[in-house]
Amino acid sequence: MKRTFCSLLLGLSCFSAHANVQVSDCVIREPAPGSDKTGLYFNLTYTLDEQTQALRLPGPESLFGAAVPELTTYTELHDMTHVDGVMKMQRLSRLPVKPNQPVVLKPGGKHVMLFNLAKRPVAGEEYDVDVWMAWAPGVTCKAIVKTSAQLAQEVKK
Repeated sequence: MKRTFCSLLLGLSCFSAHANVQVSDCVIREPAPGSDKTGLYFNLTYTLDEQTQALRLPGPESLFGAAVPELTTYTELHDMTHVDGVMKMQRLSRLPVKPNQPVVLKPGGKHVMLFNLAKRPVAGEEYDVDVWMAWAPGVTCKAIVKTSAQLAQEVKK
């Protein structure tokens, strides 16, 4: 048992050295007046070196969530879908991530909801975001707060 556990730890430490997670374009939507929740969006890229991919260690990767410690510790992964012409939000327990296939979290699609905000983020402010993965080491990005109008303009581009 002890030998198996040590082998597992060694394998996982090798994996984390060869997994590369990059998070970019981190944005927090400025919440509506009086609201204590908002959305967090970013792009995530996960790459593995050839040796780690060949070993298929340790298994499928997933995004489990993110935190913005200055604002809240209560977050959930969500996906927006169209059902009978109506937008519906669905909670996700995890978001599968495949190597070398970018994942885009954006308004109207997959995103992280931030609940019970300790304070109201205002456009132009920046906050550290911690992103959690299943196997790869977590990463931190700097998110800028933008208004809904600013986000809508970016979607049009």
